[in-house]
Amino acid sequence: MVLEHSLCLQSMPAVYKIEMKHGEFTWLVKRKEKHFMELHRELRTYKTFMRLPLPSRSEVRQMPNLPRGGGDELGREEQSLFQKQLEDYLNNLLKMPMYRNYHATMEFIEASQLSFIHDLGPKGLEGMVLKRSGGHRIPGLNCCGRSKMCYRWSKRWLVVKDSFLLYMKPDSGAISFVMLFDKEFSIKMDSKDTETKHGVRVDSLNRSLVLKCSSYRHARWWGQAIEGFVQKHGSAFLKDHRFGSFARQEENIPAKW
Repeated sequence: MVLEHSLCLQSMPAVYKIEMKHGEFTWLVKRKEKHFMELHRELRTYKTFMRLPLPSRSEVRQMPNLPRGGGDELGREEQSLFQKQLEDYLNNLLKMPMYRNYHATMEFIEASQLSFIHDLGPKGLEGMVLKRSGGHRIPGLNCCGRSKMCYRWSKRWLVVKDSFLLYMKPDSGAISFVMLFDKEFSIKMDSKDTETKHGVRVDSLNRSLVLKCSSYRHARWWGQAIEGFVQKHGSAFLKDHRFGSFARQEENIPAKW
């Protein structure tokens, strides 16, 4: 794991870019210092209330200490040292199965049971969002039209892959919806398009899916990350192909009828 520090404006909190690697998969996570503190606080609570067998108690005592003292007022050398301490903290935490597999840690590093399946392609953006109901272009799948009175927001875990995105129920992990990317794929982030604050709209032939993020910066990061990932890894699905197929033409591929 490699951690980098970036600061866009002096008045805004520092954002740490965390480069993660698991086997052949690599991905980027952005976190602020407060997110490290929230994770550490939740893990300490988890440790306190866990009923562990005796052989595992040594692992509980070895929980790494979270470094303190970051901030924009630090000098360059101090900031580099603090960044290295955060990197060591996360690396040590991820070596401990008890903490690594806890849901708060998985959410922090944006990983799930679908992250590292080779047949599903490279790992894309993942995370918890609020998704708005409706938006289907197929008659009968919307409750009563496009009225705001019909909208409801649900918390879901979003997974972006090269040719589709899906969201799952966080409590059961059940997949609730899959959107295939097609020639109508687009990302919109303006409030007039999303009709919500800090929203991201993902369009396809079948649906306009509206997501709500926690902040303006979060929405921009997600919208740009989804669009960049799909354009890089799934561009073949975003154009017309021979005979109206959604898939591109392949050469020398064995087939059987």
